[in-house]
Amino acid sequence: MTKHSIMKEIAFNEHKLIFKHINKKHSFAKHIHEDNYMLGLCIEGKGVFSMDNKENEVKEKMLFIVPPNTVHACNSYNVDGKYSFLTCFIPKEFFESIASSICSKSNYTFKEYFIKDEMLFEYLEELIKTTLHSEKLVSEEIINFISLLCEKYMTYKEKIKTIENEKFELLFRYLKEESYDLKELNFYKMAEVMEMNPYYFHRTFSKTIGLTPQSFINFLRVSKATKLLKEHESLASIAQECGFYDQAHFTKEFKKYHGITPTNFKNI
Repeated sequence: MTKHSIMKEIAFNEHKLIFKHINKKHSFAKHIHEDNYMLGLCIEGKGVFSMDNKENEVKEKMLFIVPPNTVHACNSYNVDGKYSFLTCFIPKEFFESIASSICSKSNYTFKEYFIKDEMLFEYLEELIKTTLHSEKLVSEEIINFISLLCEKYMTYKEKIKTIENEKFELLFRYLKEESYDLKELNFYKMAEVMEMNPYYFHRTFSKTIGLTPQSFINFLRVSKATKLLKEHESLASIAQECGFYDQAHFTKEFKKYHGITPTNFKNI
């Protein structure tokens, strides 16, 4: 039986890069990739991405870029009964260290995020497939690809909106320190950190970030649960530790972000 997903995590220096092949369509709710660039390819099927208040259709032979900490969602569709996407997740620090060698400016963005480019498509397709079927990453190839991508598509127009917003810098600094109990985290606590009225905070956060506070909390819980899955066997104990109501709630939220159940994720 063909697996719905293949995933491989590769260590490169102090960084971890993740490569995936997804061959069963699944729609992803609004979420972010914390401090990671997502590069992807549509091999078969179609995806409609909602990002930066726009809808973008990704068809066969297209490449796409989702910057770190950028709210996005995706609806997926079979075409002629087929669906196949390849993706890789590249740590922001690693990606931007390569980009900075091309240009010293830090305020860069991309001319396009949804790209029809046969040469780059084939380059990345071969890179991801080779990595998924071998035991190590060809480091020179990923560096070369990022360099080519940046040289061709980097620009300095207005940057795409991310959750890295000065208005909530205090809150995100607090969340990164992880000195809080995730089970107890709610929008009242987030408002307290920001010294804002809870209901004003809820409205302002949702409008500015593009996610409700509860959706963002669920993202934090799924992120922690994803790390714990490598170390723990009991899904019920992970659900409890991360603040989900029960195992069913954990599975439902996990599937929104990863497209598969926690059990299937552990078996990849």
